[in-house]
Amino acid sequence: MQKLIKNIPNIIILLFSAFILRLILSPFGTLTLDQNTFIAWGNRLVTVGFSKFYFGGWSDYLPGYLYLLRFVSQIANANSLTQTPQTTIYKLPAILSDIDTGYLIYKITKNLKDETWARIAAFIYLFNPAVIANSTIWGQVDGLTSLFALFSFYTLESNFWLSSAALAFGTLIKPQMAIISLIIFILMIQRKWKVQKIFTYILEGAVIFVFGFVPFANGGNIINFIIDRLNVSLNQYPYTSVNAFNFWAIIGTWKPDMYLNIVGGLILAILFFVFAFRFLKIRGGEYILLAFTFAASFLFMTRMHERHMLPVFAPLSIAVALDPIFILALVGFSFVYIANLYWAWNWVTNNFQEVFGDGVVKLLSLINVLLLGIFMIPEKIKDNTANFTNLLLRSRITSWPVAAFAGNSQKKESIFIFEKPEISSKKIKILFIGVVIFAAVTRFYNLPYPQTHYFDEVYHAFTAQNMLHGITKAWEWWNPNPSGFAYEWTHPPLAKEGMVVGMLFLGENSFGWRFPGALLGVGSVILTFFIAKEIFDDELLALIASAVISLDGLALVTSRIGMNDSYILFFSLASVYSYLKKKNFWAAVFFGLACVSKWSGLWVAPIIFVAHFVYKRKLNWTYIFFFIIPPIIYLSAYFPIFTNKQIQTEYIQNTGYATRTDFKTGIVPLDMVIDVQKQMWWYHTNLRATHPYSSMWYTWPFLIRPIYLYTSDEVNGQVSRIYMMGNPIVFWGGAVAVVVTSYFAIKERNKKLGLVVFSYLVFFTPWALSPRIMFLYHYLPSIPFMAILIAYVLRRFKEWRIPFFVLALILFIYFYPHWAGLKIPLQLDTSYYWFPSWR
Repeated sequence: MQKLIKNIPNIIILLFSAFILRLILSPFGTLTLDQNTFIAWGNRLVTVGFSKFYFGGWSDYLPGYLYLLRFVSQIANANSLTQTPQTTIYKLPAILSDIDTGYLIYKITKNLKDETWARIAAFIYLFNPAVIANSTIWGQVDGLTSLFALFSFYTLESNFWLSSAALAFGTLIKPQMAIISLIIFILMIQRKWKVQKIFTYILEGAVIFVFGFVPFANGGNIINFIIDRLNVSLNQYPYTSVNAFNFWAIIGTWKPDMYLNIVGGLILAILFFVFAFRFLKIRGGEYILLAFTFAASFLFMTRMHERHMLPVFAPLSIAVALDPIFILALVGFSFVYIANLYWAWNWVTNNFQEVFGDGVVKLLSLINVLLLGIFMIPEKIKDNTANFTNLLLRSRITSWPVAAFAGNSQKKESIFIFEKPEISSKKIKILFIGVVIFAAVTRFYNLPYPQTHYFDEVYHAFTAQNMLHGITKAWEWWNPNPSGFAYEWTHPPLAKEGMVVGMLFLGENSFGWRFPGALLGVGSVILTFFIAKEIFDDELLALIASAVISLDGLALVTSRIGMNDSYILFFSLASVYSYLKKKNFWAAVFFGLACVSKWSGLWVAPIIFVAHFVYKRKLNWTYIFFFIIPPIIYLSAYFPIFTNKQIQTEYIQNTGYATRTDFKTGIVPLDMVIDVQKQMWWYHTNLRATHPYSSMWYTWPFLIRPIYLYTSDEVNGQVSRIYMMGNPIVFWGGAVAVVVTSYFAIKERNKKLGLVVFSYLVFFTPWALSPRIMFLYHYLPSIPFMAILIAYVLRRFKEWRIPFFVLALILFIYFYPHWAGLKIPLQLDTSYYWFPSWR
């Protein structure tokens, strides 16, 4: 490898080689439709000039590229260059921008790293097939965005006048470039620019941008003209995806985006502010952030064309030099980009022919979205390395880190010390990935079966379908229920809204309404690992905990059905983990999402309250988030009630609103939301129904009464049944672990271990006060904490691990058909009912 790097030629040879290669390839693969458009525009510019170009002709481009296009057209029409193919001449701006960008990458990387990495980064960009495919083969000009974006960043400190001009002119070419102005503004603040300097930068850019339109305005009102041209450019294709393999292509390309552009903008804004300051902490991090921003905007903004991913490759090439892990993102994005261009080229030139099917398009789009996750890796690697180093340093004193709680040494507690793990940190991470894959496969396999509603899907999924179609009855409690179904208003609506999202992406079918819950089920396995790791600072214990919950049947079955239990579990865990990480804002957000999934999400509050004292946290202003954000989220979930006039009218007509005196805020939708909460409370406190599979709260840890969810008729001696029950080894082992860990928590004054015991108990013991019938699935939120307690015992008593996991895995395989609804012989089915109460 070192020899290969040393053999990379100097930058001049690289640039010249890249230019010659592009000239050789330029006659081939041109997208004739787009190039003919450029030629027509160029000829019109030469004929009528700038002032009349937009009047009497069509163009969705802003003036920036038109200045270059007129110059290119004049060259193409010159007699001295008739020997050069017209195709090559019109590709010259894109080709030259590639070469200039390659040189700029070299200069930037040389300043940040060294000569060797600078040549590597330039080579990666100049000879990237994805870049060549756009500029040299297709003949597009998206590379100009890369050039002006990098130049604006590169000159920000050395010559801010040039930086401002580059930003303005780049935006005149492609308005999508305006998004980088936010990064530049943050850099100004970070580098403590004076207000006068910031104002000058903004003013210069605004002046250049405005005056770029002046020659084209033909003497008209310049402001109105600019607004009109921006509207034409940005609103020409009001669709989710214009052949772009991005997040929206999973729904389908060329779908009207309606208000989804706002959703995409919110997603992008959240991602940007979550990662912005993380990247800007390191030298050169602004280029990583630039790559991330271009990628995220392509993936989540609507109205994106297949080509608009190109600007990510220039800053990403620099990012590879800063951290080689980014080569995974660069290769992945490049592969999908080439496939996307190939698909779109055939679609345009061959009468809308699709060279590969819808499934492949959605798979490639999903890969594109998942590749964004690579931007999360570098800091985690750094953090884990630091943590591992800390463990090694502490091991010199204690032989290995104390499990979870060091305590106050003055009290002289009996502190147990974990022995050194038998496997390395790297292997633990690999095994954890294996656990997550196992959890995903077992949750998604055969997920669409049965294709009809079963158990409480006749309430939850049925109501979600009504929401999908905008049927107002989904939000109203007074309507009679159709035969075999019921409108589900007895719980907050978030889970049902999640199912609506699933059906929007995957179709109105069983897979669509079950997919979000299954995905969150996998997320709960992941969060169990990180919560355990955060509390006990022990990766092996965390691995064991995640493996335990992945082998449990109750966690599995509840994630495979269209109900709200998988939602409350995930968001509750996310809230607890966020608080442990001192992220109070996100803890409050997830707390709100848990409560709007199910009222029992309120039990996250006492966990956070106790954790505050266990970790000896100080009160600070961020605790106000817990009082502000959850109510906002809760009310937001009832958005249709606030916006749908038909719902409000029907509410007034069917509840005697005008004559009621029990409450009156004067705001009809707010009164209706309050009324819904009253109806929910009345329902749960006055329900006196019976059910053959109900059970008392104190029986849940011992797996006394599982629940039949679905059963099919016997066909050829085979049946298919779905049975909600836990893995007996996990449940009964968990009951033992709770007792054992409670003893150790008290004896050793291990407050963090005590916190886990408390979290386990607080999620199910309050059901003792409930007047209504209860079911085993109400025990679900306690399962992750039970898994952590089991992991603590198995970490402490090494000899129990193999027997536990061997038995748990055997029983998981044995019961899996019973949990997942697989068709099995009747004889095997009859073997599952070990006790009379299991029938």
